[in-house]
Amino acid sequence: MNSLLNNVRKNKGSIKLAILFISCVTLSLILLLSPTKVATQTEENPFKIGVSQTPLSAPFIIAEHLSLFEKANLDVELIACFGGVECSEALINDQVDFATASESVVMFKSYQTHDIALLTSFVQSSNDLKLLTLNENLTIKESSSISAESNSNSNSNSNNNLRKVGIVKGSASEYYFDTLLVAQGGNKRDIEKVYLSPKALVDALITRQVDAISIWEPYGYQVKMLTNNTITNLGIQGIYQLSFNLISKKSYFSPSSSTKTAQTAVIIDVLEQAIQWINQHPETAMVIVAKHLDVPLNQIKWSWNDYIFRLSIGNSLLSSLQTQSHWAKQQGLVKGKEPEFRDVIYKQPFEQAKSSKEVSW
Repeated sequence: MNSLLNNVRKNKGSIKLAILFISCVTLSLILLLSPTKVATQTEENPFKIGVSQTPLSAPFIIAEHLSLFEKANLDVELIACFGGVECSEALINDQVDFATASESVVMFKSYQTHDIALLTSFVQSSNDLKLLTLNENLTIKESSSISAESNSNSNSNSNNNLRKVGIVKGSASEYYFDTLLVAQGGNKRDIEKVYLSPKALVDALITRQVDAISIWEPYGYQVKMLTNNTITNLGIQGIYQLSFNLISKKSYFSPSSSTKTAQTAVIIDVLEQAIQWINQHPETAMVIVAKHLDVPLNQIKWSWNDYIFRLSIGNSLLSSLQTQSHWAKQQGLVKGKEPEFRDVIYKQPFEQAKSSKEVSW
């Protein structure tokens, strides 16, 4: 009898061990086979993205409006800033994790720090930047010197020569103006650059502190709304194609962990979803962007058709960075060794996001 009881006890123990073993195996299989999102955010703090307050940032504005970040299990906070220079400074100072900026700003900041990572371009425009003046007779072409015996005609010619131009330093505003200057035969020695913030440029032109301003939208429209004078654009459409980009820090992406790269790939995928929605619903998108920026709808319509919303990170972006770097070197605007821009462009998140889609972008 005792022997029988002992056998029963042993069998019960074996059964318990077997059940425990089977439970562990089952749980492991469930965890292994169940769908997971490697890019799901685990940090308590949200991703902060410095977003320039311009229609160029429409993909971020639309993504927030449609709750696309939340649907992708990302906690994202959009931080408003005015211009790519301000946004990139917030990135460098660790106030945000990502920022939006033109390739001109990326080029300049790459001289300031070797930690800049360009992740993707999300919009291009060949007509966003303009050289605006309230003097319809103004010219930036090189003219002969005015003699000491000036008469009324020479005074008139002098007044029509560009002498002071308002510019956002270290931005696409400066590169665009210098490109125009070369194309139209101007002489930089005859022209004073007045460096101001984007908002201050509008006031400087209206109050005639400068003869012209090199600026992007929506500030051109703001000039139109604030004056009854005729506004003349001295620029040349197509002479420069601006790209607006998502940037971060190289140090943000740890070589030992793929988590940040995967999370960034999800952000890029969200931008692609927003861009597709924009292209399918342009009228509604303009209304949403106008409301977000707190500007009249006509202000958004003013430049909307100039924008090509699409994700890209091709050779043209690299070429643009290199070309602008050579210009900045020649103009004495930057110092030190030229950055290796191939290393500035960080393709992994873009390629990971793209590879997850059946349809190519």
